[in-house]
Amino acid sequence: MTASVSPHKVASRHALPPSPDPPSLRLSESPEKNLNHPQNLTFLEKSRGLRRLQSHSQLSYAGNMGTQSSNLRSRAGVPTRPSREQLHQPPPSPNAAAAAAASNVSSTNATAASRARANSDAPLPYVPPRSARRQPPSTPSSNHIASHARKSSLEMTLRDGPPPGTTPSSALSLLRHSILTSGVSATKDGMSDYRIYLWLTLLNVAPLPTDTYLGLIHRSRSPAYEKISNDVFRTLATDTLFKRRVTDASLTRLLNATAWRIHDEQSSDPPSEFALRYPQATYLQGINVLSAPLLYASRSESQAYALLTCLLSEHIPSYLSPTMSGVHRGLDLIDRILSYINPTLSSFLLSKSLPAKIYAFPSVLTLCACTPPLPEVLKLWDFLFAFGVHLNVICVVAQLLLLKDKLLGEPSPAKVLRSFPNLNAEEVIKMTVLIVRELPEDVYRDVVAHGRVAA
Repeated sequence: MTASVSPHKVASRHALPPSPDPPSLRLSESPEKNLNHPQNLTFLEKSRGLRRLQSHSQLSYAGNMGTQSSNLRSRAGVPTRPSREQLHQPPPSPNAAAAAAASNVSSTNATAASRARANSDAPLPYVPPRSARRQPPSTPSSNHIASHARKSSLEMTLRDGPPPGTTPSSALSLLRHSILTSGVSATKDGMSDYRIYLWLTLLNVAPLPTDTYLGLIHRSRSPAYEKISNDVFRTLATDTLFKRRVTDASLTRLLNATAWRIHDEQSSDPPSEFALRYPQATYLQGINVLSAPLLYASRSESQAYALLTCLLSEHIPSYLSPTMSGVHRGLDLIDRILSYINPTLSSFLLSKSLPAKIYAFPSVLTLCACTPPLPEVLKLWDFLFAFGVHLNVICVVAQLLLLKDKLLGEPSPAKVLRSFPNLNAEEVIKMTVLIVRELPEDVYRDVVAHGRVAA
């Protein structure tokens, strides 16, 4: 198996039957009621940020939401966990894409005159003095095309919403395909104007009232505060990019709010659905590293909190058990997958007393966020959030396969695996797609369910 094969040439596999979804934490009662809350406007940017937030709502929800919904994944019937075959879907037709773009341009032109300018901190357009020579006016169509000339399809979709007539499901499929083929435009530091809105959309996270987050951080110290204070100072301690952007105080507030949320779920009377399914869920070391990329990419702590709550309650809730049962299932799956994909490497590592639980525990627990550099982690998370957080265990196997020659030639491979080499997200994603193609259906089904099965 080589990592150079294009993922677009991989043959389609039959879709797996959907696995049962566990109950999740309620993030808000009604996101529609809170978009214009004064405190929300202090956390969200008042121009492009608000438009992207509204766009992420359009992409995630096809209809109005109930005010007391407790299951985030049931909204609008939009699949938040894509099936296995979506990794291998062919690219959309160029004619269809052109038609969608033309439809979007005409729609923008038709509404531009009637749409009032939103509250914005963006600079106003330059108005030349009356004495200056007047330039011939340009058409709205040419303005629209020029403004998006250097923007990716991902950013255009998140800024303006899906083209008219596009269903949320098909719009999400286009986003996933763009992530797999072209990725997210970002600086060398991993910063992107729209990545956080992409994550909120892909994970189907509702806009969170800022008062919800403020209410948690104003409750002072949680029962897990001592653990949190010990975790904060060593979170990505050697990563200068992270330390430059995220303060210890910000990370402490986020973790303390998360710990209060977990505590409230477990101590509610009557017990919440989440507490009934995961009765011993608690704050554990490792959540701090999971929080780091979220805070780094987010524009506010409340956004990071909403994403973290979604991950912990919907995608990897069994990681929160005192025994970390979901993490251990993931480690067992790494050994199973490696023995199936590359028996030689698997036998070699086992002969050196190196099962996955010896070297891969941090990578599984933190969704590879423990492996630098941070900009590459963000790229990998784009892929995981698009096609399933469960694929992280396969990403760990992909890293092993990329290290195969070095490991087999090393008399003491434990030295190599003590800390994984720097992450190369593009190569890991390519290898992961190839591994997914080869896995038996029962193994892949276990991968999908490993982080959500109650202990």
